[in-house]
Amino acid sequence: MRQQNHILGFGLGLRSPHIAQIKQDHPNYIDWFEIISENYIEMQGIAHQNLEAIKEHYPVILHGVSLSIGTIDTLNSEYLTKLKKLADWVNPAWVSDHLCWTGIAHQNTHDLLPVPYTEEALAHIVARIKQVQDYLGRRLIFENPSTYLEFASSYMPEEEFLSRMSEESGCGLLLDVNNIYVSCYNHKRDPKSYIDALPLDHVYQIHLAGHTNKETHIIDTHNGPVIDEVWQLYKYVIHKAGFISTMIEWDDDIPPLSDVVAELDKARKIVANIDDDFSLPKFSPAPHHIANQNVPLNENMSLMQGVILNGLSPDDHLSWIKPKQELTQAEQIQIYAGGYRERLISITLKDYPFLEVYVGPEKMRRLVGDFVNKTPSPFYDTGRYPALFYEFLLQQNIDDHILLEIAEFESVLSATEYKKENQALCSKDINNFDISSFLTHKVEFVESLSIHSFSWNVFDCYNHFLEKKELCSLDKIPSHIAVFYKDGKVWRLELEALEKDFILSLLSHSSFEEALDYFIEGNSQIDPALLQEKLSTWFSTWLSNGILKAPEIQTLQKSA
Repeated sequence: MRQQNHILGFGLGLRSPHIAQIKQDHPNYIDWFEIISENYIEMQGIAHQNLEAIKEHYPVILHGVSLSIGTIDTLNSEYLTKLKKLADWVNPAWVSDHLCWTGIAHQNTHDLLPVPYTEEALAHIVARIKQVQDYLGRRLIFENPSTYLEFASSYMPEEEFLSRMSEESGCGLLLDVNNIYVSCYNHKRDPKSYIDALPLDHVYQIHLAGHTNKETHIIDTHNGPVIDEVWQLYKYVIHKAGFISTMIEWDDDIPPLSDVVAELDKARKIVANIDDDFSLPKFSPAPHHIANQNVPLNENMSLMQGVILNGLSPDDHLSWIKPKQELTQAEQIQIYAGGYRERLISITLKDYPFLEVYVGPEKMRRLVGDFVNKTPSPFYDTGRYPALFYEFLLQQNIDDHILLEIAEFESVLSATEYKKENQALCSKDINNFDISSFLTHKVEFVESLSIHSFSWNVFDCYNHFLEKKELCSLDKIPSHIAVFYKDGKVWRLELEALEKDFILSLLSHSSFEEALDYFIEGNSQIDPALLQEKLSTWFSTWLSNGILKAPEIQTLQKSA
């Protein structure tokens, strides 16, 4: 199934700390890069520019975490539309994702959850794979999962499920050798037997990564080097299958590029010196389990997601989880439930550092923990979730107005990061404008722009916090702020009160003249000469900060 022209060589997962060096040096010791699809799927801003520069020099593969091929929900049409647009632009050798589901009922756990290995699940997933492949016009590649529990209803081994899924859907496989080790360790399976049962000619790509060993179980964390036992499994795969495009994943505690390349070089040396001398890991086999085949797919998923989102209660029946000697059924599901909470708490705390200093870390963690417990995520992208925190606080009857204003301010910054970035008007374009035509047209601002007013001096105090990492005096001094997204960053611009009012007038009227007339009518006391001076200053500031939108205004150019 796998053709020789699909051999790309040795690659790396493209991670933001390394991008500047890669763009500058174009290292020839890396053959290709894999990107996380969700990091580029919006097709805008600096991320788009960086990827444009990278793909000029290297093949790029798409690897997603949000397709949720196993869920009982309908396919996410918005996500698929954006994925197809990205794939058509990058034109990767293949597009990959995971054999998993991420949530049901339009709620997202932001985790790669296991599927029950049943005939019902297989038929459901095969049909969905065919549907997505038809839509994308591309063969999909699916990665074997790392899992921390098994469904009691599963009655075929994972490797058989993967093999049949590939054969019946026409998809390829992405073999994560670290995931084989993790799952076999957790479930006391034989990794050699797992590999021997796979159709290795269906494998297009190999992942190698590190993990965290908790003794009773292993978590797939991608935060360190590949361990020796995983290298031995990789050697065995290559010995059996021949070379398969191989890459290193390193997603947490990311070291310098040279350290990640050193891991990749270990793979090169193994391939260059392949032999049949293996020292493969072995785990004590788990007791035989007779599957309960009566639990349908939707019920398994509802039971699992219910515990993850709501926490474990004494009333929960966990017979749907396969028992283990090392971990109780409650401990197994808690790995997922605890990971879900810590993941969302962590990303929310990251977006509200100023508020955390104001209220203190203990109170902040209580507030955020309560928020996560009561607010399931509706997004496929975790980064959008923290912006919901402010709305949650508004519903808590909090009488600390400073707290709410700081939360509002940081929620705006969080949300703006995911707004569309437009091409801004440049100063050189001004000379081409027909002023008389300009006056009768609407002044367009970039779509990411939002205007906010606060009763307290949150803008000055936030800037002081960024510089000094401490609070300054929060005083009841009104402040007005423009927030917008440019060059891959969220920008903040302090506005005069009149300037704020004029921008709002421009946003709500269909022409510059109408906006100016309305503004003057509401500010009749202002001296005309002073207004003219302010207008000149404001437009100069807006132009230099890139908040005026280019395309529509450029239609007002003088005819040649």
